[in-house]
Amino acid sequence: MLDNASEDGSVDAVRAAFPDVQVIAQEHRAGFGANHNTVIRATSGRYVYVLNEDTTSDAWGLDRMVAHLDANPRVAALGPRLVYPDGRLQDSAWRFPSPAVAALGLVTLGRAAVKQSGGSASRDVDWVMGAALLLRREALDAVGLFDEGFFIYSEETDLCRRLRRAGWRTRYFPQVTVVHHESQFSSGIPERRVNEMWRSRHRYWRKHHSPAGARLAALCTGAQYGLRALLGARDREFAARMRLHARDALRVEGPGLRELADEWNRGRSS
Repeated sequence: MLDNASEDGSVDAVRAAFPDVQVIAQEHRAGFGANHNTVIRATSGRYVYVLNEDTTSDAWGLDRMVAHLDANPRVAALGPRLVYPDGRLQDSAWRFPSPAVAALGLVTLGRAAVKQSGGSASRDVDWVMGAALLLRREALDAVGLFDEGFFIYSEETDLCRRLRRAGWRTRYFPQVTVVHHESQFSSGIPERRVNEMWRSRHRYWRKHHSPAGARLAALCTGAQYGLRALLGARDREFAARMRLHARDALRVEGPGLRELADEWNRGRSS
């Protein structure tokens, strides 16, 4: 377990309640990929179970997931079914956000051929959310860990893309269910969260597509949000959030979540 420089006594509480758990008490705040890479480097098992701090489960299903990976040696990433606390399905498996997929999403407002989660059968998908994700270490050794250039958002998409290019597979595994509570760490700063999300999206498109393709994907995705803003204009808060997404599709100018961590780290060091 890694503690991302919390200030609420979490480290002492975990050590007291679970003395057998190894706690990495990090004194600086880093992003999602960097934090998980630290844990991966500190362990040596055949598989690594990436879990958000805001996930719970009555039965984590680790044995079933490991058995599935053992039986399918080219599957490198396995994502369980995610649900909200009230039991509703959370979309968690998707097609790669290519320019073509972004264009299709614009035509259908994201309703067709984009989402790949749902149903009761395990199957190959393009990428799965990193909130709960079992990874094969052999595959990570082959393609590398999370790209720490992504502070948060899109790092699991990028990893699954690199795995696919190297001949590995990603699977959606609804036989195991994990509850994702969706941490509200950034709920009071929606603009920073949206800015960081779009920074990561732009970085992903630039990394995996041509400049023209990256621009097309951004414009098509941003246009979806613009249409949603128009269709949902009666809900002012929703429309404002959609307009913010549409703006960031063109250019991200304001600070994101990375700056919050940087500010905290500077204060800590001083």
